[in-house]
Amino acid sequence: MSNDAKLTQSAALFSVVIAAILIISKGIAWINTDASSILASFADSSLDILVSLVNFFAIRFAFSPADKEHPFGHGKAESLAALMQSAFISGSAFVLLLHAGERLINPQPMVSWHLATWIMSISLVLTIILVLYQRWVYSKTGSLAVKADSAHYFGDILATIAVIVALLGAQWNIVWLDPAVAVLIVIALLKSAFGIAKEALDMLMDHALDPNVVEAIERIAADNTLILGCHDIKTRQSGNTQFIQVHLDFARDVSLIDAHSEGEWLVAQLLKEYPRADVLIHHDPIDGTL
Repeated sequence: MSNDAKLTQSAALFSVVIAAILIISKGIAWINTDASSILASFADSSLDILVSLVNFFAIRFAFSPADKEHPFGHGKAESLAALMQSAFISGSAFVLLLHAGERLINPQPMVSWHLATWIMSISLVLTIILVLYQRWVYSKTGSLAVKADSAHYFGDILATIAVIVALLGAQWNIVWLDPAVAVLIVIALLKSAFGIAKEALDMLMDHALDPNVVEAIERIAADNTLILGCHDIKTRQSGNTQFIQVHLDFARDVSLIDAHSEGEWLVAQLLKEYPRADVLIHHDPIDGTL
């Protein structure tokens, strides 16, 4: 198993463990307070563990070796998991919006807010630790599933802070603050879901990589005197693998062996900047001599 696979799976497993702890703690807080904002956070964490489990198995599948039926590997399993995650988040957000709307119309006083504040504060610390680890893993692996999970949990951090504010407001009998915070959580969840879905769809539809990648290829190729130019550059990403295809122009009097050698040189240079890339070079003879 590669180091990227180990790191990505460790992040997914850590996410499952933290989600389980958060479900139990927020469930206790909600039972003691009947607060809409805590219910919203509890429901979000309940979906988190389901999504984290889906991510865990999707990541294991995504890192399985390429085979005869899947010669380009299984990396898009991560995109499918991320797309499923966005659907779960959106569904929970709309349900919570209905509950929060009812509480805005008929606000209710909150009880046992002291205990709930402590529980939510501990949940905040645990979520921050998880997000920091996920972001470190993403920086090392480029995993979309981990990035999507991290983005969601970062939304949880903001939501938990808002819930704590609502709990503190309960001591001054600001009863409308609890459902108002729940509405803000819903808005944050929907924004997160949209961003995750867009990135997942881009990868599933083989959206081109950042234009800077093409610029880097052209810049590197221009440093080689045997390479007269490059064209038909195509890029895409599947899982954490970046696929790059480049047509290189060589003078007709350049031997195939020399052209192949310079193509391998370009591949080596590109892998220095994009170590997870899969580069395919096509050698084109053109009119002209060196």
